[in-house]
Amino acid sequence: MSDATHAIVVRRAIAMPPEQVFAAFRQADALTRWFSPHPDIAVEIVTFEFTPEGTFRFRFTYPDGRQSVVRGVYRSITPDRELVFSWVWEAPDRHAGIDTEVTVSFTAQGPGTEITVTHRRLPDAASKDRYADGWNAQLDRLLSYLSATATHLKQPERKSP
Repeated sequence: MSDATHAIVVRRAIAMPPEQVFAAFRQADALTRWFSPHPDIAVEIVTFEFTPEGTFRFRFTYPDGRQSVVRGVYRSITPDRELVFSWVWEAPDRHAGIDTEVTVSFTAQGPGTEITVTHRRLPDAASKDRYADGWNAQLDRLLSYLSATATHLKQPERKSP
């Protein structure tokens, strides 16, 4: 198996600077609002140590009550530029125990950011669609979250009469 064969790359342009986009990855309360492939799938932050060699563990709960858990280690964190972390599903997921690697890059594009997610060491070619669909959906949710947050921050305060 080679990384080139069993990897996916997903990109999004976001009309915010890298530091704002990066912040959505480093704050647990932010992650609970967008880090799921679908609004009906809740994410619970079980462990979150956002430091190099720090660990994370997220539990996803589906509408039918099923749960799946992913865990990992932050291998490197370069603020506002790049995150590299392991991504390992726990049993009973069909990919349980397979140590894959995710790199999230934040590249300034004028006043905005191009975010690139590269997921390497996928278990087989058939799994590429699953991971591409998941990351695409999560980036869509990230974009919605950041847009809503920016809109909320820009709203003027109302004065009492």
